[in-house]
Amino acid sequence: MRRRFELAFNMSYLAIIWGLVIAMRRNRDRVPREQRETAARFEEAFTLLATGDTAHLALRAVSMARGEGRGYLSLPGRRASLIGLGEMATSITITLFYVLSLDAWRLRFRRSWDGFTRSLLGLSFVRLILLATPFNNWDRDETPAGYGVDRNLPLLAVGAGEMYLMRREATRTGDRTFRFLSDAMAASFACYLPVILWARRIPQLGLLMIPKTVAYLAMAFRVYADFFRGRPESAAPEPVTPAADATVIPAPSSPAVSPS
Repeated sequence: MRRRFELAFNMSYLAIIWGLVIAMRRNRDRVPREQRETAARFEEAFTLLATGDTAHLALRAVSMARGEGRGYLSLPGRRASLIGLGEMATSITITLFYVLSLDAWRLRFRRSWDGFTRSLLGLSFVRLILLATPFNNWDRDETPAGYGVDRNLPLLAVGAGEMYLMRREATRTGDRTFRFLSDAMAASFACYLPVILWARRIPQLGLLMIPKTVAYLAMAFRVYADFFRGRPESAAPEPVTPAADATVIPAPSSPAVSPS
């Protein structure tokens, strides 16, 4: 029963997130010209999120279907866990998701890269390095105790930094979209943190991954509704006035949306 519910929830999530990504791509021409660069970053971010989660959940489903002790992929000289490979994929893409959402914040509020935002990029790079080390044991179904926490610390720091930046600028400018995104990020990390810390001792905490997933869906819905549902070439809202200490980055004359 639990496996059936997990499979149904995972497939529903993937159908919805991919539906939103496809809708974003199809409605690019509905994004006001002044917001296209920001919208492009979000489109790329959610495309990566959907790609990593597809690999994670699909490989997990295949592993469960094969049965206990058979969820492995044979490689020359060794074998790799399907669940481990899926976790590796989603760990990489969620890291890049926060890099792209940070750039979306920068473009929306016309901020330059400063010491704080560069430090967040640095932490993201550290996270990717940690994911590349052999201590992750991606060839197994379960991460060694302790290292699962270590490799997530940079991501938690990046998420906290982005929430602070988004909330600060949203409060200053009255931007409801980024206020909502910061709240959704806070909800997702509030659900994820107990899983990282205590799920080994209390397996029931794994259920918190459901509201965590719903928080990302809420973010995708909000981005789609606020950026991609306008009429083609519709007038953009009044641009955000940069703060006095911010460096204004002039927008190109004909911004283009970059594919993922």
